[in-house]
Amino acid sequence: MDEVGTDGRLRHVVPMHNALRVFLIVCGLIVLVLTLGELGRGLWPPSFVSLFFLIIVVGAFSVGVPMIAAGLLAPAATWTVAKGRIDIELRTPFSARTVSITPGAVADFELREIEWDSSGPTWGVVLKTVDGKRYHTRDFGSKATAEAFRDRIRLVLEG
Repeated sequence: MDEVGTDGRLRHVVPMHNALRVFLIVCGLIVLVLTLGELGRGLWPPSFVSLFFLIIVVGAFSVGVPMIAAGLLAPAATWTVAKGRIDIELRTPFSARTVSITPGAVADFELREIEWDSSGPTWGVVLKTVDGKRYHTRDFGSKATAEAFRDRIRLVLEG
């Protein structure tokens, strides 16, 4: 678990690795290119069966475009929790910004359970602000670990 450093700040990294970004972009492009390459001939010239091909192509776009968008726009985050302030640095390949949250702007820290089909559930902490924004930590293997991390954030934030 993340520990408090010698400067009294708790640092927590929520990674978005470049290899994962490339994987998502490539998979999204494969879905789009293969679908249009194989089914594009059924779209033009328009005929009665073009509608069926169009439904399949739209379905492929609904999978491929979000994958590409996630690869390009999903942020990596670094939380820095200090007394009276949480700074969350959000980085994408195109931008970086830092969000500063004071204790008065925190609405709640809630636990979220993530169900998996191939293994047991994981747990994360969600910081909800009074203006409705939500910031997620990375996943933890147990509810107790997530609760301990949430309590540690509160302890450092409140001093």
